[in-house]
Amino acid sequence: MDLIALGSVKHNGKWFNNGDSIKRVKKEDGERLIEFGVARVDEESESRRKAEEAEKKLAEELAKKEAEEKQKAEAEARKKTEEDANKEKEKK
Repeated sequence: MDLIALGSVKHNGKWFNNGDSIKRVKKEDGERLIEFGVARVDEESESRRKAEEAEKKLAEELAKKEAEEKQKAEAEARKKTEEDANKEKEKK
């Protein structure tokens, strides 16, 4: 989770000033900082991250579907080739 510091705050040994971005904070740490009132969620960063995750998931699903379709097409092509070869044998 990404946060914005609401004042001077020390997190993981590093000082952040009011308005500074605190990137890649563990959820439990972020919730604690928010509860103490020293940080807030960086909505813009979080929405961008969620959009990127959704885009990545969609791309993975599309790649999987394309791979399945390719496998199916290859199997059908092999089957047709075998059928054609069998027909040629029967003619002889």
